[in-house]
Amino acid sequence: MAKLVILKLNGDFESGFQVSLEIGQEGKSAYCGFLGNLPPATELRRCLTQWQQQYRQQDKNYRIKPQQIIYDGLIAPHKQLIKSAAKLQQELQAWLNSPHFNYVDKHLREELNRHEVIRMLICSDRPEIYQLPWCCWDLVENYPQLEIAVSNFNFERVPIIHKPLKHNRVRILAILGDGQGLNLEADCTFLNSLAEGEVVFLIEPTCQELYDRLWQETWDIIFFAGHSQTIARQGILSLNAEDHLTIEQLRHGFKQAIASGLQLAIFNSCDGLGLAEELGQLSLPQSIVMRLPIPDIMAQQFVKYFLQAYAEGYSLYIANRMAREQLQGWEKQFPCASWLPIIYQNPATIPPYWVDLRKNKLKKWNFVKSTSRPKSLVSIVAISAIASILVWLIQSWGWLQAGELNTYDRLIRWRITPPADERVLIITLDDNDIQYQREQGMAMNMRGSLADTALNQLLNRLQPWQPKAIASDVIHDFPFSPELANTVAQTDDFFAICRVKVKQAQLVSITPPPQLPPQQVGFSNWAIDNDGAIRRQILGMSPDKECHSDFSLSLRLALQYLDHPPAKFNQQGLLQIEETIFPKLKATSGGYHLPEAGGYQVLLNYRRALPPTISLRKILTIPEQSLQKLVKDKIVFLGVVGHNHDLHHTPFSRGQQAKRLPGVVIHAQMTSQIISTVLGEQKLLWWVSDQVELLWVTLWSMVGSGIIIWLKPSFTKIALSIFAALTLIFACCWLLFLNGGWIIAIAPALGLLLSAAIAVAYNKNQ
Repeated sequence: MAKLVILKLNGDFESGFQVSLEIGQEGKSAYCGFLGNLPPATELRRCLTQWQQQYRQQDKNYRIKPQQIIYDGLIAPHKQLIKSAAKLQQELQAWLNSPHFNYVDKHLREELNRHEVIRMLICSDRPEIYQLPWCCWDLVENYPQLEIAVSNFNFERVPIIHKPLKHNRVRILAILGDGQGLNLEADCTFLNSLAEGEVVFLIEPTCQELYDRLWQETWDIIFFAGHSQTIARQGILSLNAEDHLTIEQLRHGFKQAIASGLQLAIFNSCDGLGLAEELGQLSLPQSIVMRLPIPDIMAQQFVKYFLQAYAEGYSLYIANRMAREQLQGWEKQFPCASWLPIIYQNPATIPPYWVDLRKNKLKKWNFVKSTSRPKSLVSIVAISAIASILVWLIQSWGWLQAGELNTYDRLIRWRITPPADERVLIITLDDNDIQYQREQGMAMNMRGSLADTALNQLLNRLQPWQPKAIASDVIHDFPFSPELANTVAQTDDFFAICRVKVKQAQLVSITPPPQLPPQQVGFSNWAIDNDGAIRRQILGMSPDKECHSDFSLSLRLALQYLDHPPAKFNQQGLLQIEETIFPKLKATSGGYHLPEAGGYQVLLNYRRALPPTISLRKILTIPEQSLQKLVKDKIVFLGVVGHNHDLHHTPFSRGQQAKRLPGVVIHAQMTSQIISTVLGEQKLLWWVSDQVELLWVTLWSMVGSGIIIWLKPSFTKIALSIFAALTLIFACCWLLFLNGGWIIAIAPALGLLLSAAIAVAYNKNQ
């Protein structure tokens, strides 16, 4: 959105000026203002007068090609003019650099952006202020989208009388006045070439003819070419060889034209500031005039440059600046030509674009929609494609995995999970239990944390109460003692662990107890992410020489609890237990981008509540009746707990309460998930395909670019729209996760922001 800067100068060159600065967005109230002063500048006024006098000496017949003028023995007026112009420019810049004005100038430059369109109004009641070459201020050079206009303190907006609209073109009343010595044919030729302009020519009209046209018809632009001048701040138009009229003599005609919708008057004639001031008093929205006499060819070039840029879609101010700056190419022949054009602005109105001047608003709207909407749609698609490809590359390099997994952890923590699984009991081993074994004389040949004597006693105590399974998560890579071996041989529901060698993770093999049959052994390998958290479980993998089991401990125990249903692979190669199919994780499933996904992996669907636990020393000493309630028809786990004993991070330990879980508890969670899923008590976690993820990212990339390109709201609306879109992304992910579905969130959010940034750059370039 363009900015509007209003600089009010109240005073005179003898005593100085009080300065008031207001800055705001176009069409809105100013959001900041500053006060300052400009010192007396009698030397500046003298330089201005000298420059004007020397400029007027260049030729007496304006808007014709100037003839060479020779002054006997004097310095060429051309060189004198260049010298006085340089002096005037130097004095103006020195005046604006005065210490009293520095406060205003500093804040002005701080609030402006070099890349935004800026409309600046210099308001004063002193005609000398209008005549200064404000385009020479270094502020204009430093801000390429800024243009300065002049205005008076007194203004008002005139309500437009709505008349029947029959045209869809810009209506221009072209008044060609007294053309003596002028080539006005060039103006006619260019005006006729405007594709969307409807031009009505009045050639050397009488006062009555002009008055009738102003009163009876509706015009968007009035264009005048011919002779004019300003005397004592009053503008005079030469309509023909005999009629020389002031604006006051056409007052009611112009008031009617303004009330009927006249937006712009272009006086492509000499010395037009008096005309602009008088029309400003009638509340004409804006006019463009020449500060001083203008050579004929310069007038022709200006109207061509200005209307070309304006009709192509540039704002009125930018079109005026472009036309001015193009005149600079002629300044070797016509010095200071680029100083002449100036906009006189009514502060109560916003300058229209060319398309705004077209009368049939309904047709104009349909035309804009039918032409710009497909173009915008192409831009949205192109930008979203670029953003999606960039996100896909970033995602394929694994740079988004940490963010996606962090979001996954939050989704896990935010949902409601079933209560603790009462089918599971965990017997814990800690330092106190190890000490208890020693005190009870069980540690004669103990290797590790669990003595064979203690395990044998535990099995003999549990077995009469018919647990579904007893699993030891304690490494036992040596033969059982004879007494324990005899007990295990009579216990077909006892399970132990081994570990398969994994080179990438630098894990060595661990053998199971040699006396235990393979069907009572499960591997204990973990799938640990880069941040140390366990979010996956491995159901099956290829065994090695030491660990012969191709089933995990959790899968062995789940099948044991479910009375050994067949675990088979269907036609798609997916593991199926009864009617439940377990989807297999790939290296790029969900938010994962792993080097490889070894074994048959699934997402681990944690319960928030942990299974019940009891210590080894307590279960060996509690009454038999209590023991029956604890273990009957349950899966009993035995594992080590305590400080730095087989502890792991989970999604529930990634927040502020970073409490790691013992491995035996995680094995219990894994087993519980398989059982609950097969029995239909808990949903499996699933994910979408890579193709759906790409469409998901592309969709939000289109939303991001569409917010910027299609809607084109204010900065506040952009921020609110993007915030709403990001909120919707995470809301969709959370709602899907409540139904067991995991879809990525960081990649589409990045796509949305990246496409919006590209769209902003595209808009600025446009």
